[in-house]
Amino acid sequence: MTTITLYHGTDVYSALDILNNGLNSERLLKLQVNPVQLGPGLYTALDLDVAWFFASLAPTAATSEYTVIEISLPVVELKYFLDRKEARIAPIINVKFKAQQIWFSIAAFDFLNQVADFRPLG
Repeated sequence: MTTITLYHGTDVYSALDILNNGLNSERLLKLQVNPVQLGPGLYTALDLDVAWFFASLAPTAATSEYTVIEISLPVVELKYFLDRKEARIAPIINVKFKAQQIWFSIAAFDFLNQVADFRPLG
């Protein structure tokens, strides 16, 4: 099975919560209080350096450590999310570099928790 590797930068506490409990829409909505580019959801990068950049901007990054988690997702499942409009591939705007992101809507979280493999980076 062909998989894609995605990266999500966040604070250490949020990373541990995702790794131990999966994605949680209630917790995410409490953290994403400022407008975000594609709406509330999980933002991932294809490039590890991009994920590290955004990890450093996590809401609690100034007062705690931040990290990146690795997400392996079967390509067929990514296509499923894209077809259902529960995921979107888009350029990242308002940064000085060119990169793409893959955004997953909150509606995708339950199924993502079943089909994706969330791992600590390393």
